[in-house]
Amino acid sequence: MFGLSFTKLLMLAIVILIVWYGFKYAARIEAVKQSRRAETPRRRQGGNGGGDTRPPSPRPVEDLVKCQRCDSFVAAQGAANCGKSQCPWGV
Repeated sequence: MFGLSFTKLLMLAIVILIVWYGFKYAARIEAVKQSRRAETPRRRQGGNGGGDTRPPSPRPVEDLVKCQRCDSFVAAQGAANCGKSQCPWGV
């Protein structure tokens, strides 16, 4: 009645493998969905992190002044020498 043959064992192994890989595939799809759900708020808020719903903190703002020699803008405080001759921003 319940005789074990090579064909029955082979079919059982195939069914077990199909179920096993089916669960792995379903878990992979769920992981991709979760990562996309976590990514969506970051894109809307400018990339401030995973589940964090706070708005991103503002970056510090520095005043710029125009260089009289090369017409480029440099930081008003802590400006360094640009390397050009007669640079007004220190040595």
